[in-house]
Amino acid sequence: MPEPTTTLVNGTLVTGTLVDTARLGSGLGSVYRALDLVVDGYGLDDAALVVDVPGLGRQVLHAGRRPIGDDTAHLHDAADGLYTEPPIDEPVVQELLLALGAIALRYDARPEPGVGAGIDPGAQGVA
Repeated sequence: MPEPTTTLVNGTLVTGTLVDTARLGSGLGSVYRALDLVVDGYGLDDAALVVDVPGLGRQVLHAGRRPIGDDTAHLHDAADGLYTEPPIDEPVVQELLLALGAIALRYDARPEPGVGAGIDPGAQGVA
């Protein structure tokens, strides 16, 4: 079982696992937590995830929620993927992080219940 860590979720420090962050926080908070776990678990110097979601555009998520800075790795122009320093050859980890990133972005970008998409909040349960 993964060791609990502390992270900032919606302005509150939460101690727990990646699953706890996913249950209690934002989708992006879960991606950042996962990136930090990959960095720690593989003993990496750095990691970033590039994910492009239709309708939301390209996003570059950097471990530690750090800014990309001068982007010497050209991540803003990179293909979707997990970029680590040093590089790791873990296709399953990359695939899972890409899926988590796409789901997280779509989750955090969704409208509030009953807002948009022609939903009438008073019409719940009406056929």
